[in-house]
Amino acid sequence: MHWNTLKLNKSLIVNTDEILQVHPQITVKVHHMINVWEKDNGEIDSTVEMADYTLESFMGEPLRMIERDGGSKYDMCQRYRNMIHDLGILSSHGVDDLDELVDNAAVGSIPTALVNQLENDFQMMQENNADPIKTMA
Repeated sequence: MHWNTLKLNKSLIVNTDEILQVHPQITVKVHHMINVWEKDNGEIDSTVEMADYTLESFMGEPLRMIERDGGSKYDMCQRYRNMIHDLGILSSHGVDDLDELVDNAAVGSIPTALVNQLENDFQMMQENNADPIKTMA
């Protein structure tokens, strides 16, 4: 049996949030994870991944849970998702669901300059043998 070995190196993981207007009537807060690491050949590489999102506003109104409804945050979110679906907002943009609309909007939304700066910072930390956690704190 053959096993691939993985050389464990330090990496820098940065979480960031941004507000995106994914439709004229829908604004979301998107949570991204940026991961920077050194590859085996010494090059610095990075990935940007959307981890999650939350509805921020719909039809110009911030989303809020109505306490008297006794609903949970999940119930509130589901209620808004159902309204968005029932109004046909998504089909007018050629997508089937809100997740797809957000995915499309989030691609490339993190500026390349930010990722490049994190890669440069990580390179400097590696060269100085610095601990990324202590350096970034």
